[in-house]
Amino acid sequence: MQHSKKNLLIDADWAGTLPKFFQELGRKKLKVQDIDYLLITHYHPDHMGLATDLMNLGISLVVLDCQIAYIHQSDYIFQKEYNPDFQPINYKHIHKLNLVDSRHFLSDCGISGIILSSPGHSADSISLVLDSGEAFVGDLYPQEQVPLYNNKVLSHSWKKLISHGANFIYFAHYANEKVI
Repeated sequence: MQHSKKNLLIDADWAGTLPKFFQELGRKKLKVQDIDYLLITHYHPDHMGLATDLMNLGISLVVLDCQIAYIHQSDYIFQKEYNPDFQPINYKHIHKLNLVDSRHFLSDCGISGIILSSPGHSADSISLVLDSGEAFVGDLYPQEQVPLYNNKVLSHSWKKLISHGANFIYFAHYANEKVI
């Protein structure tokens, strides 16, 4: 998300994809120095693999209080794969943020919105809901799939998103959609 005060990157792909990341930035006429903060929707390997690489390049990793216990949950996957490109996140170098303070933090970045805990895909899932109604939900299952899971936590997350004005959803792996 590019804004006048601070730029926020949502999610950080697999470890070892940094060259691809730089190519994509170049296509968008951006530089890594243009990114101030990294927000990870959940700590699965395909969303957090480049976190330490990006932190080493000067980007601040914002970790919500509901995510702290999960930031190392994917380390074993990278270790099992013997992925030499993966570096675990150092707790000492993260920017911890309480969910209740998210609106203020985003406002300081020039972004009007809120970050919500939205478990359903994973316990540490968060969503960024802009005041415009756009929501970035990571791997949260699409609304039309909610009845298939019979999952009260997932249903509650969707109700929370809608109650905070989410009307257009950006998914990590599904097609973007309007809220029904």
